[in-house]
Amino acid sequence: MTDTATDTKPTGKTTEFFRDSFAAVGNTRIIDAVLMFMFVLRDDLLGIGFTVNDLAGVALVGISMFRRPERSLEGARWFPVICICIVAYLGIVAVLTGPTDADATRLVRIVTMMLLAGFIASGRIDIVSGLKGFGVGLAVNIPLFYAGIAPRPYGSLLTGYLTDKNVAGLTYAVMTVLLLLIVKRTWVKILLVAAGGGAVVLTDSRTSMAALAAGIIWLLIARHLGPFFRICLAALLYWAFLYIETNFAQAGQYADRSGSDALRERIDAASLDKVLAAPWYGHGLGEATTEVAGDRWFFHNSYWGLLAEGGYPLLLAFLALIAFAGFQFMAKGKSTLDARIVEAAAVVTLLCASRLGEVFITQPSFIMIGLGMAIALRRHDTWKTEQHQLLMSAPAVELAFRSRRPANSQ
Repeated sequence: MTDTATDTKPTGKTTEFFRDSFAAVGNTRIIDAVLMFMFVLRDDLLGIGFTVNDLAGVALVGISMFRRPERSLEGARWFPVICICIVAYLGIVAVLTGPTDADATRLVRIVTMMLLAGFIASGRIDIVSGLKGFGVGLAVNIPLFYAGIAPRPYGSLLTGYLTDKNVAGLTYAVMTVLLLLIVKRTWVKILLVAAGGGAVVLTDSRTSMAALAAGIIWLLIARHLGPFFRICLAALLYWAFLYIETNFAQAGQYADRSGSDALRERIDAASLDKVLAAPWYGHGLGEATTEVAGDRWFFHNSYWGLLAEGGYPLLLAFLALIAFAGFQFMAKGKSTLDARIVEAAAVVTLLCASRLGEVFITQPSFIMIGLGMAIALRRHDTWKTEQHQLLMSAPAVELAFRSRRPANSQ
């Protein structure tokens, strides 16, 4: 990975790609904005195993298939390779464990999200318009929730159409960071982080609060550090995250949640037992659940969830996607502020995954992967142009040098 200690400002089309004002309605592709607005709606209205946001994702991918890509994936050939390997591997796992309807439903969801990320990277999806739509959806969800119009499954804790407080916390946390890509002014960025952070607090998802704080710290500090000290910062943030989770879980307003935390510990213990009992290829898709006190619960750890569903090959494949896209591993060219923003979103994602059950196979995560690829491709194109210019100028420089040498020196 080629990197520098400080960010460089993108030029030309790179600037235009993301620096489109959030309020610039005239530059918005309405279809993309509306369909990503619907990513907030997580109800299974049709009772077919796919929520509204899933169907909106399928529709967006389907429409985008008929659009011309704006750029190739030459600088991210690893993405289709990893995706094909994941799908083929999961197909083999399904055969080994016995295929079920859950396998088919989940595999369709995974493939749709892979296509979503790829189409974002190639420009088939106008992600600036999409981010505007998603951002408006998240903003509208809040007043509708407190007006009593949106669902309130957790009482006063902010959920709305996201239906679950931890899903809401994850979504608001990751998207708060990613929306920084399309705002220009510093005061607007500060307002966005404050509003997004406030929304995360209203969800009462402690994990998402700590993860968002870590992501913002990474965004502010990592740009000034070299590779070694960025590793140190990552370790420090992870230690602080674990310390807060362990020592402040029942402090202050959370003192009366010992009962729910005890249940969570039982779920974690049962989940770990299931993971340890799994063969190396896992139990199959849809198996990241466990039974406690006669009820079935989803895992509260996304790393364990991938291990339960597909073993270490599946976990390592998803971590590779985040490493190459989120952290720009193997990306050529100089780093930019946009790349740092996606890095911060990747930090939020990885930390949330340690305490929340469904993080990796979600739309915010794959939007982050798609944006990371798009930025890496821009860096790659800029790098190729610079290398070409250097190559073309080398003979001219050599000729000029030779013409200045004295005749007796030849």
